[in-house]
Amino acid sequence: MDRIIETKNGKVKGFLKENWQCFLGIPFGEAPVGELRFQPPQPAKKWEGVLDATQDGVRPCQKIAPWVHDGESHTYGEDCLNLNVWMPDAPHEKLPVLVFIFGGGHMEGSNCEENMEAKNFMGDRPCIMVAPNYRVGALGYLYLEHLLGEKYASSGSLGTLDQILALLWVQENIEAFGGDPDNVTIMGQSAGGKSVSCLLATPLAKGLFKRAITMSGGLQCIKDIETEKKLTANFMQAAGITDAEELLTLSPEAIIAAQEKANETYFKAESYGPTADGAVFDKDLEKQLDALDLHGIDILMGGTANELYLNPGEDAKPFTDEEMTKRMHWKFGNNAQRVLDVYFDRKRAFGFEQAYNETVTEYTYIQQLYRTASIFAKAGANIHLYRWDYHDEGELAKHTSDLETAFRVRQPKDTAVGEHLRETLLTFIETGKVNWEPSTEDTFNRMALNSENTMLTFTKADIDEQFPLQVFTL
Repeated sequence: MDRIIETKNGKVKGFLKENWQCFLGIPFGEAPVGELRFQPPQPAKKWEGVLDATQDGVRPCQKIAPWVHDGESHTYGEDCLNLNVWMPDAPHEKLPVLVFIFGGGHMEGSNCEENMEAKNFMGDRPCIMVAPNYRVGALGYLYLEHLLGEKYASSGSLGTLDQILALLWVQENIEAFGGDPDNVTIMGQSAGGKSVSCLLATPLAKGLFKRAITMSGGLQCIKDIETEKKLTANFMQAAGITDAEELLTLSPEAIIAAQEKANETYFKAESYGPTADGAVFDKDLEKQLDALDLHGIDILMGGTANELYLNPGEDAKPFTDEEMTKRMHWKFGNNAQRVLDVYFDRKRAFGFEQAYNETVTEYTYIQQLYRTASIFAKAGANIHLYRWDYHDEGELAKHTSDLETAFRVRQPKDTAVGEHLRETLLTFIETGKVNWEPSTEDTFNRMALNSENTMLTFTKADIDEQFPLQVFTL
């Protein structure tokens, strides 16, 4: 039987699917359009009657990625501040709550991607899952205070503020769905994992969750204002405008086109993400992180063994040294030289493919994992690290393969290893516990999850002090 749930804003009607009650496209924020474009999100207004929550909501504005197979059947637009809730059909109360934050380089993705729903991840586990949208790309992260004034002080961190508003909605409404607002875990992968780390770092999200799972994402995406100003200038040049006021009325299509044009100069997956703006994050981010207090917070943090490795064969054709130099400046900005120094040393020793694979993966993800883990451990968090090592013959443990396994998008031939990953994640969501030793500020105990698990130990000596936490700088 379909359920009707009464939220603080009004009643919502969902539908039953395989023992799960599904409520889709519930507004949690007002449409950020017109005068609300580039502004902090405003809570959704109340509605009369019963809201039909049986269809996916509007997805955030973006260029539809080639791997998104249902893009033509969905609507994309600025009025995207909606969330989905899945709850078991059986009677329940005070269940653990998972808030899942999608990834996509802070410039694509949504809360209703194929297969990313509770039944695939949780099976018959009694948990609640919530998936909010947030603004991506320029509409979510373009820094504008220096051009449009103090009213736009948080324009470079709107995606984070959208996520915080969704967490506030959970605190106010999740009991009506049978969830426990005092037992909330936030989880995300890639830009979603970075978003989770950012929520751990901002005081604005304090008290809104108890646990965090961050997959392939640390604090590397928070950029300083000077870098953001140059990225904004690059975006405006790509859009063909000189007056920032024009951004307030530029069509969504023109904004997406400008993002793609700006990508020719700087990699778009590093161009967006939160700003150390003095509004959401301290302008002196290092000082803020040094004073961070995460006592009582459980964190599970990790990624995959072969994050950004090239696919063997066609993708592994060597770049010339000139091509590699240009590519690293496109991806890392002013940080490129350190990456290139390490790459060329490894290339001389091991050849192109190993040098590229190890270096790009290390400086995009691994260095930032250790740095972020050290910061969180110092702040008092109970933090455990993992690495997803499993891959079938002819494949690699690449970026997203852990998430795809958890949601059954990817089905390992060794079915037990997939079940073990899901059990590890779900037990953590329920209890905050895993079955290996925690990490500390100085020692990183990382469980390699495979057909046979292995404990790997790293230390602060594995952190390259010549490379900063912020991956991309200008």
